[in-house]
Amino acid sequence: MSIILRHIVILSLLVSFSKANTNSTIENESNYIDQTHKTLSDTIVKWSDIIDTMVSDWIKKYETNTTTENNESNISTTENNETNITTVDNNETNITTVIDNNETNATIDLNYLPVQRKPAVTNIPKKSTTTVASVPQNTLEDRVSSADAFFQNDKYLDETENTYIRIRAESYLQSKDSHDYDLNIRAQMPFKKSRKHLKIFVENFTADNASDILQDEKDDDNSPDIGLHYFKTLKVIKSRYSIGLSGIDPFVKARFNMPIKTDQWLIDMVQLLQYSTDDKFEEETNIYFDKEVGKKSLLRIQLYRSTQEEIAGMNYALSLIYYQSLKKHTGFGFGQSFYGNTKYEYTVDNSIDPLQTKQFGGINTYITSVSWRTNIWRKWFFAEVRPSVSFEKQYDYDPNYRVRVFFDFYFGRFN
Repeated sequence: MSIILRHIVILSLLVSFSKANTNSTIENESNYIDQTHKTLSDTIVKWSDIIDTMVSDWIKKYETNTTTENNESNISTTENNETNITTVDNNETNITTVIDNNETNATIDLNYLPVQRKPAVTNIPKKSTTTVASVPQNTLEDRVSSADAFFQNDKYLDETENTYIRIRAESYLQSKDSHDYDLNIRAQMPFKKSRKHLKIFVENFTADNASDILQDEKDDDNSPDIGLHYFKTLKVIKSRYSIGLSGIDPFVKARFNMPIKTDQWLIDMVQLLQYSTDDKFEEETNIYFDKEVGKKSLLRIQLYRSTQEEIAGMNYALSLIYYQSLKKHTGFGFGQSFYGNTKYEYTVDNSIDPLQTKQFGGINTYITSVSWRTNIWRKWFFAEVRPSVSFEKQYDYDPNYRVRVFFDFYFGRFN
């Protein structure tokens, strides 16, 4: 990981200062950057394939050993029956029946060895795309998946099967509170060779909490998560089960979603359940209503609710989002969101010590946002600007002007 990060820092500096006085110098630097990126991506994919092969071979070996032990037990039973055949002389009919039955069972078990089959359908999209208009989308599902992939929202990141590392440099500026600058790393490695549909994931890994992996920190909500996903489809319900660590606190998750297609709408209901030793039980529900409203345009209505064992009240939200592909590798989004809580607690006066708080039941935050995202310079380099204004209860609904700027660098296998 340190080698990769070192190369990434070098690559970022080259991107920022890659202006030269002559065309030959520019071409040389450009080729070097491309080669460096290709080397990093190939290394990530190679490591992924090595680990995938090791896990797949281990699973096959375990299944083979288990099957062999069962077969040896059946063979032993067959041999005992053959011994009984030689000692029983007066009941040839019964002997033949016993022999035939046991030989049949032995044959079935001995041939029951692991066979490479096509993997079952899972809730992982087979070919996710990172642009809205880069490939033809024939169905509403394809266009929704394409828009989610381009804007890199949580729904897409939860479902994609790509092997990648995403480095996000982020700046968050606002008028009512302090500014924030961060470097966020997100990675995943699906095991495509094994028949178990497993995927390693790393989330919430930042420059500030890099040293918190497997460490006991007071602010566990900001600790990096690392773990393993397992995918399974039960008829129309797609499920994902996860186990991992946040810092040193173990957690388990279960995610279920059931997409429904109507004449004009794609409806996807998603339920998330989580238990950790730190935050105890949490659950979250999202319902997405997607509709095509024009050429290269989508409308999304999102309903959200969640509860947490150690926090009073229930969170809920309604979001209206409009996506449009302006041109190839460039997308535009407009959103209006309303957030509320049945027992929202806010600070009355920050100047008083100890702080005085009150509870409020209702909508506490209104947010209007615009997003513009484009692919610049290289296919693995994206930029996004997201200005917004929020009206929040804690600021007496005075406008809070905000802007977020992302720079995303991708390494590995991505579309």
